[in-house]
Amino acid sequence: PDGCLELPTTLGTVCRKVVKTLEGFEGFHFHQLRHTYTSNLLANGAAPKDVQELLGHSDVSTTMNVYAHSTRDAKRKSVRLLDKVVG
Repeated sequence: PDGCLELPTTLGTVCRKVVKTLEGFEGFHFHQLRHTYTSNLLANGAAPKDVQELLGHSDVSTTMNVYAHSTRDAKRKSVRLLDKVVG
């Protein structure tokens, strides 16, 4: 609130309080937001190499194999591409 640096431990503490307070957040961990961040960037056209660097990964395969998750919409678009090729 005062513009000071927040430590990761502070964010973890806040996240744990939210998990205890709000229904539907059972099992949620702050680190999961990195997966959401990655998947949303890639789904909206970000280059994998750029996302890798933003996350601080030494290898793009970590970004793509661990953090990137395919969306239902992305799978539909891929199937439509195949339909065009076979079509």
